[in-house]
Amino acid sequence: MNVLLKKARKKAVSVAKDPKVITAVIILIVALFFRKKIQAAVANVRAKGFDRKEGSDLNNIVQQYRAAVNPSGVSWLIDMDGTDEDTILALAEKTKGRFQEIARAYRAKFNESITDRMRSDLSVANFTKWQNIAA
Repeated sequence: MNVLLKKARKKAVSVAKDPKVITAVIILIVALFFRKKIQAAVANVRAKGFDRKEGSDLNNIVQQYRAAVNPSGVSWLIDMDGTDEDTILALAEKTKGRFQEIARAYRAKFNESITDRMRSDLSVANFTKWQNIAA
């Protein structure tokens, strides 16, 4: 039993001294430590890609959806702002036939699913109407 423990310890020490293992552990620690900053940077890059096409009809629809669920424009108030359900149902008509590209643009800009946002902000009846029209 003692011999087995000595072999295991010796192997663990040799693995711990391996430069590749040390490098991997350092990268992992740095990634975990800066996770929020990395996520913010990725979201920023996505938003810049969205902003380059700012004048397009697609992006205007995405902005109108966001304005309907977040009228104040303050991101941390999105769950407390009122929702303009009539505007969202009108936007569903513009979304018809283009749902996938609008959903991708919404995710790129706001890093969340448009379907999840609509589900949380609309009543069950209006969400079903929106889904039947838009999708």
